[in-house]
Amino acid sequence: MHRKSFLTLGGSLITAGSLKSLHTNILDRTFNNKTDLNWEMIRTLFPLKRDVTFLNNGTMGITPYAVLETVQDEFQRIAETAQYPHHTDELESLLAKTIGADANEIAITKNVSEGINHICWGLDLKKGDEVILTKHEHVGGCAAWLYRAKKDGIVIKTFDLAFTAAQSLENLNAAITKKTKVIAVPHIPCTIGQVLPVKEICSLAKSKNIVSCIDGAHPLGMVQFNVKDIGCDYYAGCLHKWMLGPIGTGWMYIRKDLLAETKITHVAAYSMDTFNMNANPPQLGDLIDKTSRYCYGTFSGPLFKGALKSLQMYHQIGGENIENRVKFLGGYLQNSLLEIGDGIEMLTPTESISRAAQIGFKINPSKTKKEKPNIGFANYARSKGMILRHVGENDIDCVRVSTHYYNSTDEIDLCIKLLKEYAFG
Repeated sequence: MHRKSFLTLGGSLITAGSLKSLHTNILDRTFNNKTDLNWEMIRTLFPLKRDVTFLNNGTMGITPYAVLETVQDEFQRIAETAQYPHHTDELESLLAKTIGADANEIAITKNVSEGINHICWGLDLKKGDEVILTKHEHVGGCAAWLYRAKKDGIVIKTFDLAFTAAQSLENLNAAITKKTKVIAVPHIPCTIGQVLPVKEICSLAKSKNIVSCIDGAHPLGMVQFNVKDIGCDYYAGCLHKWMLGPIGTGWMYIRKDLLAETKITHVAAYSMDTFNMNANPPQLGDLIDKTSRYCYGTFSGPLFKGALKSLQMYHQIGGENIENRVKFLGGYLQNSLLEIGDGIEMLTPTESISRAAQIGFKINPSKTKKEKPNIGFANYARSKGMILRHVGENDIDCVRVSTHYYNSTDEIDLCIKLLKEYAFG
């Protein structure tokens, strides 16, 4: 039997040949002349089992059938035709269009951590120079800076996030000194999903001649943004979380006028125009005048193709439709949690500019008989077929629920039911 002779989709048996047309038909269908998509139908485009409730999109997104097929097809094509994948700018071009950049300002990476490392080690920093981070960093966003502090003697400072964007900005401003050279913050922290005022942060940095670096692991595919409007110098993002691309795909943005002064520590094929081992001494050509100089050597062409497909699917559904959907679900969840009352401590701000599709909260230990109730609830939910995340980093100790467009209010209601059952029953 051929590897794609059949697939089970939404409980029905369909042929591989009809899958792509079904995918197109579902995305093309709109309702009420308001292009309100049928999200329940769109849910059938994903292979996630119906008895699994997935509320951990902040760790990874569920790869849709269309992306899986694209990756599989490309691996098979390479194996059948022996055609080595060559680097084109097709993925960079669509990604650049999505975030308001120039294609030459984009490099494809394995993940956000790789992009952060390129940026961190590419900056000219000396012993005693200060870099400001938040206290809500993912290890991938802070490890390079912390290691450089250990190795080169730069100084790491942190500031507290507040319950409003304005207060968070004030806290950051208070941490800045004459020695501050870099502000490196997450656009949306992995911990509690708070949307930081990155445009204002970058404007503040620019006014003080400070480099701005944004860890963008979460926004792409969740909320719309434009890097030029934000005004950042550097941005490292992800394709396998909210954009629903293949695992192991990310990207990095370097503002065009900063590329030449950003050091590069690794080079290979695609980094430069030419090299000549017959010259005496052997010669290396100039680095290409593109951020893609950081994407060097053999790469996984099938993953690039799959990432491109995920971006195309994003545009088919529509960035505005997706943002409205995920913000609606995030708000529905937050309001449902707040209705529980003092049994819940809400960590994600309630103001609309600071909230999107990830909600962080704690179970009030004085209102439950459970020991370590937050990690306990995460484990209990998993035992019931629901996957969400306990955030233990930096002793934050909270529950994080991430809602993507393929989730539903019924799944959120089930989450609230399980929470009450576990903690307050």
